[in-house]
Amino acid sequence: MKYFLFFLPFVISLSLSQSIREDNENYDESDEPIRYVVTDEVYLDLEVRNNATTEVINSGRITIALFGQICPMTVTNFIQICKGFKRKGKKYSYVGSTIHRIVRDFVIQGGDIVKHDGTGSLSIYGEKFDDENFILSHRSAGWVSMANYGQDTNGSQFFITLVPARWLDGHHVVFGKVISGMNLIRDIGEIQTFKGTSIPKKYIEIVKSGVNDINKYELSEDQLELPGDL
Repeated sequence: MKYFLFFLPFVISLSLSQSIREDNENYDESDEPIRYVVTDEVYLDLEVRNNATTEVINSGRITIALFGQICPMTVTNFIQICKGFKRKGKKYSYVGSTIHRIVRDFVIQGGDIVKHDGTGSLSIYGEKFDDENFILSHRSAGWVSMANYGQDTNGSQFFITLVPARWLDGHHVVFGKVISGMNLIRDIGEIQTFKGTSIPKKYIEIVKSGVNDINKYELSEDQLELPGDL
């Protein structure tokens, strides 16, 4: 059984994968300065219940800015899962998946679109795909990064930082930043977990996900350091 943890310790189409990889190879990590261009925005609507069948006790929307020029392959995967994609006749999306892991003052984690308990994962490229690059940093609260169970094992699971966590740099691919909904993220980060585990005592479900229609824009260094909404 695989658990997607931190170091704490079939591709949809060949042309799509090849095109994205070529775009990524053209992005020179040595280029200075890095431009933090937001190419896309996605949203996740979350509901918190005492358990799966009780009434909602907290809810809200988080909006995530994605850096598709820096991490085109990872961002494409995330967007397509937000929209929903089919594999062997079955539809997969973040809708219905949960926030299954909370580490207080560190991260919240979700995105198991297969088993909904933290042991499953799937990407649009296959079961897993490679670490694209480590250009972006877990530099402050609100950064969105790929969860994995080792090198080159990215799928659908992701986590959101509650604090700066630069020691994760080089181990997890950062690809987005929460630009609204951080109060909800912090509320979720305070939910108690079962003793000796990181499993939350509340049921936290993604009930809707999608993509905002935007024009590209750039974030400043100051905005990237903000721990709250932009």
